[in-house]
Amino acid sequence: MSSRYYPWWAGCLLFACCNSPTRQPASSVNSQPSRPNEPPRAVRRLNLVLVTIDTMRYDRMGCSGYSKIDTRNLDSLAQRGALFENAVTDTPLTAPSHASIFTGLLPIETRVRDTGGFVLDASHPTLATILRQRGWNTAAFVGSSVLNRHSGFDQGFAVYDDRMPKPGRGMLPGDYAERRAGVVVDRAIRWLDSRADNPFFLWVHVFDPHSPYNPPSPFREKYRGRLYDGEIAYTDQQLGRLFAAIAKRSPAGQTLTVMLSDHGEGLGEHGEYNHGVFVYDSTLRIVFLLAGPGVPAGLRVRQQARTIDVLPTVLTLMGIPAPDGVAGTSLTPAFSGQEVPTQYAYMETLYPKINMGWAELRGIRTSRWKYVRAPRPELYDLLHDPGEKDNIARSHFSEVQELQSRLNTVIGSGRVEKVQTRMVDPLTMEQLRSLGYVGGASGHEYTLAGTGADPKDRAGILRLLYLAVSPDSGTSPSQRIPLLQKAHQQDPTNPTIYFYLGEQYQDGGRSGEAIKLYQEGISKGLQNGWLYSRLGSLYLQQGNRDGGIALYEKAVQLNPSDSDSLNDLGMAYLEAGKVAEAERAFRWSLAADKESALALNGLGLVSIQKHDVAAARAYFEKALRRDPDLLEAQLNLGRAYGILGDIPRERACFEAFIAKAPPGQYSQIIAKLRQELATMR
Repeated sequence: MSSRYYPWWAGCLLFACCNSPTRQPASSVNSQPSRPNEPPRAVRRLNLVLVTIDTMRYDRMGCSGYSKIDTRNLDSLAQRGALFENAVTDTPLTAPSHASIFTGLLPIETRVRDTGGFVLDASHPTLATILRQRGWNTAAFVGSSVLNRHSGFDQGFAVYDDRMPKPGRGMLPGDYAERRAGVVVDRAIRWLDSRADNPFFLWVHVFDPHSPYNPPSPFREKYRGRLYDGEIAYTDQQLGRLFAAIAKRSPAGQTLTVMLSDHGEGLGEHGEYNHGVFVYDSTLRIVFLLAGPGVPAGLRVRQQARTIDVLPTVLTLMGIPAPDGVAGTSLTPAFSGQEVPTQYAYMETLYPKINMGWAELRGIRTSRWKYVRAPRPELYDLLHDPGEKDNIARSHFSEVQELQSRLNTVIGSGRVEKVQTRMVDPLTMEQLRSLGYVGGASGHEYTLAGTGADPKDRAGILRLLYLAVSPDSGTSPSQRIPLLQKAHQQDPTNPTIYFYLGEQYQDGGRSGEAIKLYQEGISKGLQNGWLYSRLGSLYLQQGNRDGGIALYEKAVQLNPSDSDSLNDLGMAYLEAGKVAEAERAFRWSLAADKESALALNGLGLVSIQKHDVAAARAYFEKALRRDPDLLEAQLNLGRAYGILGDIPRERACFEAFIAKAPPGQYSQIIAKLRQELATMR
């Protein structure tokens, strides 16, 4: 289903259908006080390579004891340096985990609390900004739109390559949500070949182990029935190419290599098939490898390590002081067998609260104990119960009390935290949805008081959603709606279920049921921009223009950055003859998204209504420069050229439209244009 729920292309062709114009303080979970000022030391101008693998479990490498996957390149890196056997992230979600990696701060401090709806603020010094200020050449190549430049992770990078592949013929304009590791590695190697001589910081993010699991051949065949493992094997192969290219361009004695996963994957354990809902070690424990000058080869570190420790550790090895207030600590003392103050690790997931309407989870982990604050608290003895199957909170009161006290030092004893989200645009939401992130978030404030349904008690809902939504489940399309209906009956206030069930209704042509569902959601108090947008599009399709406009106005009020809904609203205004209102909507859209070709096309249509064909032509031309595949702008530009008497350009635009337009979607327009072209000849 498109991220644009109203058939926006129909409105975009209004002109085509006629021939004439009418920072907070850091909350450290260390037991020691803040670090004293360290004496200055010589800066080591090392090349730094940071590789992050999305969604890779620790227990899926040969060096961690798993023999079913060929991970020779990761194993080789572990042999050349240190393997942290007990490394954890503070949250099992991509964006907040990466925020902690790059800043050394907890999610409470970065304020990046979920994937989608949060942006890393420029006030936090990142590893990239620190090194670039000191003369490093910085470049990043990311494998998913989850970490695109709009999320704030581009700060400090001179090159930030986040362009995802375009969809194929017949699909709406926009980007796919991910690209394969091979593409990311290719682009990183090309950059290495062209870089200057100054030291470099290269970040490569590969996304392949993330759902959906679809490794290329021959990994798909070799790991049939274990496609998640196949994704990891393919990723390892591609990273081998990257490591080989780096070795040719940067001597080992001059290169520091850090390899991390941002979180793990549930794979059905504890009733979680992907990640984000729970904080069990299946998703919290991560891969952490480090090799280069100052790191002993073949070292295995058993002390707990955290994502917040990455930045201070790397900077220590490079002789650069960490910023004041960093929550993490350098792990370098562990290289000589010393204790490091990492025994307490904070953890959280707000995903259940924001996306499901359940209680959020927060807690403290040590090398032995894990305490989870939930409506029914949890305590696990990781030494004797590494699978976290036996909740012993009731029988170990003293441990619960001590870890709860530690948690209170981080989140504030007696303080109720409020979190403000930003609603994301529909394209981003659609991309997140395609990656398994159920986009039920709305742009409003959440109170973190530990109240709501306990996620443990909603494992059945997670299974129904997995079966109905995940491409990895193998569920046939005919079974999806009954599964989602069952989930809706059991959890009638869950916004995620409304999102997916409504989508299935609309895709199946069951508009009446979709309307009733969305109306029910609004009656239950769900204030989601996408819900109002979808309902507005259905009203417009049924001819209820005033009702549709009112719903779109509510949608953009809830989410002012929703460029697509603003464009749909602008088109609805034009159809209603409200030219001034349409112009305001398109300009608002362009302010929210400076790259919006649809908004530029809309402003061209507004100019036509104002009898300014020259301005319209300029807008259509600019729209095509932004998006050469925006067919409506192509056609409208041809019309503008025709009115201005430029017949050769008019003909070229029409021929380009016919060459690109899907025949099924544009058959009548294509037939009409062929007739007009024949007349021109």
